This record gives sequence, structure tokens and C-alpha cells, in this order.
Amino acid sequence: MLGSPLPIAAFSLVTMSLALNPAVADAAHRTKHSPRVARVAKSVRAALCEKAPIEVVAGAESATFSIAKCDGTAIPAGVDQLSVLARPAAAPKPVEPISALGKVRGAHLAPGIRRIDSRLVERLELAVDHFRKEGQPARVVLISGYRPKSSGSYHGAGRALDFRIEGVRNEALVSYCKTLGDTGCGYYPNGVFVHMDVRDPGAGHVAWVDTSRSGEAPHYVPNAPPSPASADAPDAKLRNLPANEHREGGSATEAPPKSGDGHQFL
Repeated sequence: MLGSPLPIAAFSLVTMSLALNPAVADAAHRTKHSPRVARVAKSVRAALCEKAPIEVVAGAESATFSIAKCDGTAIPAGVDQLSVLARPAAAPKPVEPISALGKVRGAHLAPGIRRIDSRLVERLELAVDHFRKEGQPARVVLISGYRPKSSGSYHGAGRALDFRIEGVRNEALVSYCKTLGDTGCGYYPNGVFVHMDVRDPGAGHVAWVDTSRSGEAPHYVPNAPPSPASADAPDAKLRNLPANEHREGGSATEAPPKSGDGHQFL
């Protein structure tokens, strides 16, 4: 009982000292709001900042989520969600939530599902941002992603996507693709998608035009005139494609063949 007033008295003395001595109070304020604390708070806000969500459609499945932070780097959860949608037809959809799949380390996040290369995801975000219209949600239609049977292909390594952006002509999409460094860009005038892949640093721009139709052998040309089929096709046309066209579709090759040595599988 005799000792209880001392802490109260000590607190009162400290309070009175701060009130009577503005310099002490100012020093305490500076300590609390130091530049270091401000920098940490700023970095936390930057880490939490995400780009606007994208609606991704793959066959009968769809999801809306963000794939990149405000600084353009890929969001791991977005990479995993995109990878699930870009899986091959033979791979079942995981029952685990994305948060649980994110704890899985390595190239594969589930049986038969390979993680899409984060650098490719960042390029996809760049393309979406370039064509994004204010007030309108961006919608990406996936035609083909990871194809384990495409041995030696960028699709087989989770480094390529065949897709289209709703409301964007494929000619315009492939033209923008060709502005990205270390990127492969395939244009298919008789198809409904653009091919994009990510290449090793120093590869530069790689682009081609393939006028073949679905099921035909690739037919590369220097350039091709605009075709009605290359414009944005109605969703009904995409829904009527065979199921494997969504998951395993696209050309088997990803660059024009070298002269004299047949098709070049990359």
C-alpha cells in the first residue's frame, strides 16, 4: 500500500515535464515518427499495392484476380491462379485453395500443373495495361498454356501462353508483343489467339506469322493481310472449340523453321 503512489507520482512528473518542456516532447515525437519508420511504412504500402484484377477465362472456367503488384512484379498467388487455369486438359482442377497451393515449392504446384513463368505473367500484365480501358474490366481468354506433351517447346516449360484480350484485335496485340524484349510473338491470321513466350535474357525480339488453320501443319509467311478470323472472335466461337483446343491447342512450333532442316521446335 505504501509503495503504490510512487508509479503514479512518477507518471505525473513525466507528463508535467513534457508539458513544461516542448523540446523534450518534440524529441519524443521525432523518435516516434522517424524517417526510418516512415520508410518502412511506405515499403509496406508498396508491397500491398496490386494492379487491377483481370478476368481470366479458360474454357468453362473463369476467375478474376490480380496478377501483378503496382511495380509490375508478379504476385505469387496470381501466378498460381493463372497456372491452374492454364493447366492441360488431362490435369484435374486442384481441390486445395490457392493459399494452400502457394505453400508448395518447385516448378509444379499440383499433379500435372506447372507454374507459369513469373516473367511471362509480368509480360501479360504489360499487355493488359497497355490496352486497358478506364472503367472497363480487362478480360483475357486463354486458349492454351502449359502443354507437357510439347517436348522442347516453351509451352512445355510453362513459358508460353496462347491467348486473346477481349476488345483488342489480335493484330494490335501481336504488334505490342513485339515491343517487349526477350519475347516470342506468334501471329495466326486464321486463328483466334496470339502466342507469347518469355525467352532468356539477350534473345531480343522473335516474331513470326503462321497462316495454317487448326490441325494443319505450320505455314510461315513473311507477313499476312488482316483476316476476319484474326479479329476478336465472338465468345460463342471460342466455346464451340473442342475442349483440347482450350488446353492443348495452338501450333506445335513457336518460330519459323530454319531453312533446310524442317520445323524448329523451341
